[in-house]
Amino acid sequence: MLRSFSTWFSLLIMATALAGCCGSTACECDDQFADAVGLQFSADTTGPNPTGFRAREVATVYLVRVPRDTAQRPRADTVQLLRPVAQFSQPVVINNTTPFTQAGNRKLDAYSYQLYLATAPRVKPSFSFVVDSVRLSTDFRAEGCCTCFENSSKLVFTTRNGQVIRDDLTDPDGNNGLKTLLIQR
Repeated sequence: MLRSFSTWFSLLIMATALAGCCGSTACECDDQFADAVGLQFSADTTGPNPTGFRAREVATVYLVRVPRDTAQRPRADTVQLLRPVAQFSQPVVINNTTPFTQAGNRKLDAYSYQLYLATAPRVKPSFSFVVDSVRLSTDFRAEGCCTCFENSSKLVFTTRNGQVIRDDLTDPDGNNGLKTLLIQR
């Protein structure tokens, strides 16, 4: 069936108008921390059994990322995080592109992580903490022309004192906020 020039021209104008509407809409998704895991060092250094860390102890933090699929390359990545004393109260954030670069389309849940404290890379650590796995359940929320990424569940599995512990770091408000996991001795 043949269409007239005016029909095609009308369709073109309508498609351009709709695209212009969505193209001019700014999306504020607030998904910066949707997948992120925050590791917060305890500051409790008083009392008979202190479980916290002093600022100088966490001035140098090493983070090792290991693919959970052992056939992946590279086998492990390590980054050194230098933290000034003023940043002691700020968490160490692990995200898809922070502090490691994203490898292909793999997200942070494709890896396990080991955080350790040491004075140099090859020195025996004074403390270590293992994140065995992260399980993410994600949804896409559409509002008009915007489609935003939302985490409906973020479970973090760690090994502490020989036991695997499950922590739920899902933002209860549904705003993809950063919830932190408290690291204690």
